[in-house]
Amino acid sequence: MASTLDRAADSSPTDGRELTAIATDTAGFDRVLVAVDGETPAAVGRVAVAEAARHGARVDALSIVRMTASVDGWDMLVERREDSAETALEAVEDATVGTDVSVSKRLRYGDPAAEIASYADHNDVDLVVIGDPTRTGLRRYLSPTSVTDRVRRASSVPVLTVPADD
Repeated sequence: MASTLDRAADSSPTDGRELTAIATDTAGFDRVLVAVDGETPAAVGRVAVAEAARHGARVDALSIVRMTASVDGWDMLVERREDSAETALEAVEDATVGTDVSVSKRLRYGDPAAEIASYADHNDVDLVVIGDPTRTGLRRYLSPTSVTDRVRRASSVPVLTVPADD
């Protein structure tokens, strides 16, 4: 990347905007994080894999088993959530078939937004890909802020949201 910047600097004087454009064009993503759960549309995984393939990056597929005050320990609810999370992670891996993209699957427990942002911050993630759910009616009233909104606010890296299929 330095040689590209050096050539641009040597060729003609610039006002800084051209150097930024050159740096942006040559820089890419090395690591793409895709956050999935049992309700995540397949398009989210496909978009993450496509972005990773475009940039020569690898994909970290992350699914969070939501742990709340009502879930005290390992019970049937947690096991169902784990099964759903593992199915979502497998779907991301299936999206890489026919590509050179490698996938690392991760399963965590806790608050989804906090875990996603923390994972991105502590693992040198360059881009977070997450679904943007359609929330209407009672669901929007009971939970005015979605996990996607909370990840956007908490993450220190770019967040690409993929709209829900209609």
